[in-house]
Amino acid sequence: MEAPLTVGLWEPPGQEPRLTVIAIHGRGSNEHDLLGLAQPLGLPLRVVAPRGPLELSLGWAVGYAWYEFANLGDPEPQGFQQSIDRLAALVDHVRERWQLARDQLVLLGFSQGAVMSMSVALTIPDRVGGVVALSGYLPRPEVWQPPHTDLGGMPVLVTHGTYDSILPVAWGRAAAERLRQFNADVRYEEFPMDHEVNAACLEVIRGWLGGRLHGPASSSR
Repeated sequence: MEAPLTVGLWEPPGQEPRLTVIAIHGRGSNEHDLLGLAQPLGLPLRVVAPRGPLELSLGWAVGYAWYEFANLGDPEPQGFQQSIDRLAALVDHVRERWQLARDQLVLLGFSQGAVMSMSVALTIPDRVGGVVALSGYLPRPEVWQPPHTDLGGMPVLVTHGTYDSILPVAWGRAAAERLRQFNADVRYEEFPMDHEVNAACLEVIRGWLGGRLHGPASSSR
């Protein structure tokens, strides 16, 4: 079975991965972006990082995206749904390849990738064990209706910068509240930062993911 998207892969050297994270980049980036978080986290994670299907010419480089939009915050419906379907297929591919139970796989995304991670979880909640949504939002109900509105207590970490100059912090707060209405176990954290992941945010991510490791601990202490 071939992966439905181009992906980057990182595994902890000399350790058995105890959690698999599908890390979804933001608009204008690529599959290598969030792989850079793996080593600083210092956890026995397998990180699978897909590349968005839409190619963007940035003038000085090429980047990728998951969907287009006419108005910021309103994904173009057809392309948005196609990316949801591709990421759902990637979830199935990853689980099959490494024989993972649902709670051994977490979706993590930044910005547009956070939008995708939450939306995929609301599409296939029975196949995803948790979500980390960094500086993102959920599309308005007028634009996209989640196929499922009961996440059954799925653990979700939502973070946002209080000084976010691209996606307002109110959008992160609204996403967290809607996820609670969808019966997710939400932890919401704000940090004094712009549209980014700062050191304090990284520590919260480390702690949240560290609490979801599976399998025997490393013998080295």
